[in-house]
Amino acid sequence: MRTTVLCLFCLSTLVIAVQAQKLENLDQQAVLSLPLFLADIVSNHLPFTQALGVVVSYVQNRYVLFAKDGQEPIVNVNLPPKSHVDDGLRQIMGQLPGYDYEVISEHMINIYPVGAKNDPKDLLNTPVPKFEGVDVDPGGVLTAPADFIPELAARLRPKTSAGPQPSGHGGSVFRSNVPPITLHLKNTTVRQILNAASEATEQFPPNHQPVGWTYLFQPDSTSPTGGKHSWAFLFSAPRNWKQDAAKSGQYRPTHGILAAYFGRLQVGTTLIGPA
Repeated sequence: MRTTVLCLFCLSTLVIAVQAQKLENLDQQAVLSLPLFLADIVSNHLPFTQALGVVVSYVQNRYVLFAKDGQEPIVNVNLPPKSHVDDGLRQIMGQLPGYDYEVISEHMINIYPVGAKNDPKDLLNTPVPKFEGVDVDPGGVLTAPADFIPELAARLRPKTSAGPQPSGHGGSVFRSNVPPITLHLKNTTVRQILNAASEATEQFPPNHQPVGWTYLFQPDSTSPTGGKHSWAFLFSAPRNWKQDAAKSGQYRPTHGILAAYFGRLQVGTTLIGPA
C-alpha cells in the first residue's frame, strides 16, 4: 500500500513537471512567434535597448516585456518582410556573443550577460526570502528598490567603520499618480521583484501606460560599495496599448518605442507594438 502511494505521488509529481514544461514551451512559442509588420526593418548603429525597441515596435497588436541587464553595445537591425520576434532577437543577440536570453512567460523575455543569472555577486540576484509590497507606487519600486527591499539596502551599505559614507545608491524616487500595485513574493530575488513590479503595471487602466525598469552599475574602486548603482523607470508603451492587446486577446485582466525617464542602462522594459 505504501509503495502504491509513493508511486502515485511520484507519478503526480512527474505529471506536474511535464505540464509546467509544456506551459513553458507554449510561452516561448507564443512570444517568439509573434509576427512583425510586413515590411523591411532596417536601422543601423543602435544601442542595444533601442534595437530591441525597434523590433518590438513592429509587432502587430501585441506586446512584449523585456528584462535586460548589461551595457549598451551598438548593433544593427536588418530584417526582411514576414519576420518574427524570434528573427529579430536572434539577429541582435548574434551580434552580442556575451549575452543570453530566456523566455520567462508569455509576455516577458529576460536578457542578461552570460553567467549573470547565476552569479551571486550580481546585485540583481540578491536573495529575498519574503517581499510584501502592499499598495506601493510601482515607480518607487522601480527607481529606488532599496527603499522597499531591506536585503538590497544591506548590500548597498558600505562595509566600513570610518563613519557614515555614501551608500552608492543613485537615482531619484519617482512618485506618481498611477494606480498602486500589491506584490506578495517568497524566496525571490531583486531581479524577480523588479520584473514582477513591471508586469504588475499591465493591470493599469487604459489611461496609464505600463512601465519597465533600468539599472546601471558603474564600477569605482575608490567607492566603499565598489561603484554606483542607479535605477530608473522606462515608458515604452503607446497610449492605446490596452486596446491593441485586447483586440489580439493577449491582455488578461487576471494575471513602442522607447521614451521617458531613461538615463541609466540595464533595462527591463515593457515594449508594445504600435496602433
